[in-house]
Amino acid sequence: MMMNTSNTSHQATLDAYLKLFELYPDVEFWQTKPQKGSDAYEFLFRQVMEMMARHSTFNTSLPLPFRETAKRYVAGDAVTLKHFRDSDNRNFLLSDLKDWLRLAQQKL
Repeated sequence: MMMNTSNTSHQATLDAYLKLFELYPDVEFWQTKPQKGSDAYEFLFRQVMEMMARHSTFNTSLPLPFRETAKRYVAGDAVTLKHFRDSDNRNFLLSDLKDWLRLAQQKL
């Protein structure tokens, strides 16, 4: 699962992350329950992982575990991909990142 992380048309900034999460304003990802069929938040998860794997000034402010996990995911690391096949794991990461971004926004 190799993804293109060199796309410069989508800069990894606080605003870019917040815009992605604004598409789901009332969702508390950690509370979501898996549903049969497709995961409504999987596309968001993939977008976030690709964005976190990019080199940007803002991304260097993200906690290292977020960035390292995203880079392994985008690189197709088998263990990381297996871990994130579980929607609960994807949703917890989204929840943690959303909380961190809220805190970063409040510091501005």
